Amino acid sequence: MFTVKDIYVMAASLIGDRENDDRDERDFAIPYLNILLQEAFECENSIRAAHGEPELGTAPVVEDLENGLVYHDQLVRAAFPYGLAWQYHQEAGNLGLAAQYRNMFIEAVNRNYCFLVRKHR
Repeated sequence: MFTVKDIYVMAASLIGDRENDDRDERDFAIPYLNILLQEAFECENSIRAAHGEPELGTAPVVEDLENGLVYHDQLVRAAFPYGLAWQYHQEAGNLGLAAQYRNMFIEAVNRNYCFLVRKHR
């Protein structure tokens, strides 16, 4: 299970920083990640449904860098570092890079959607 800190460290590396290079990145990781958890909520539930697992009623909220993420690793690893990098670039005014990472986040979420095929009777 990945933690908020794991995702923050991956996102920092995407923008050329290391852990704790920029205090704002660390401080904003939690609120930004809470937005991303909501954005990817339907995708996570599609993965759960495809695996026969119970769906979540609401998107989880993290409050600490050490919080574990209850979403499937395939979604967390593929999308969330890009989502945080998007937010970091947006905040820094790097709008071109922000748009690039936003698109990468959206593409990663879309790639992980699972669709169930039901037979029509």
